[in-house]
Amino acid sequence: MPIDKKVYNIHKKENIITMNHHSLLEKLQPLHLLYVEDDIEVRSQIYEFLKRYFSSVEETSSAEEAMFLFGQKKPDIMLIDINLPGENGLSFAQNIRREHHDVRIIVSTAYTDKEFLLTAIELELTRYLIKPVTGAKLLEALEKASDEYALICKKEHLVDLGMGFYYNRKQRVLRKEKRELSLRPKEMQLLEYFIQHDAEIIAYDILEYNIWKEDIMSRDAIRSQIRNLRKKTHSKIIENISGIGYRLYQKESK
Repeated sequence: MPIDKKVYNIHKKENIITMNHHSLLEKLQPLHLLYVEDDIEVRSQIYEFLKRYFSSVEETSSAEEAMFLFGQKKPDIMLIDINLPGENGLSFAQNIRREHHDVRIIVSTAYTDKEFLLTAIELELTRYLIKPVTGAKLLEALEKASDEYALICKKEHLVDLGMGFYYNRKQRVLRKEKRELSLRPKEMQLLEYFIQHDAEIIAYDILEYNIWKEDIMSRDAIRSQIRNLRKKTHSKIIENISGIGYRLYQKESK
């Protein structure tokens, strides 16, 4: 049955008025979402809606292109329409789930097919949305997906660096809100080393040995790299432990 575009009114205030948008933005902005929908009008409307909440949103109309984008972008959450041309959305979700158990999957459909519902349960989907999808239902599903992702991936992928900065270890991307920040290779290597040794105080000679290997590196040069990271993020991201070395930002030291 065709989708009634008129009821796809996801911007209505009555649909989203009860949402705590500040809290929701904090949860969703660091994440990357892949949206798969073949209806151009519906996809365009919801895509614009999603961009308000996520730092990065990729959209496509087919499972084939979605598989390519998944490999390239490694999304944290996927929103998939079941009724796609060619390979359907559930088949695509099954292919993803075989290898990737952390990504959160939300599916939508205009039909309430029992077979689809049973398959959805087996795939451990976050939510099964029946079209037309309201803003409230979509945001509830996305918040649930972000909460699940946070539990599954705690200290694995998404690292809170303080002051609104996050590092996604899976994507190797540093972000503040919706901005993606560029790091030089040595800066990224240095940051990832600190993340791997969270809460540890890293001595100068340990940094020199593990980051620069055979290269000759003075303490002034190490300090310079630390300063570069601070300039691109915030002054407390790497704490100086006088006479010993450095330590990554700690939440309790706020």
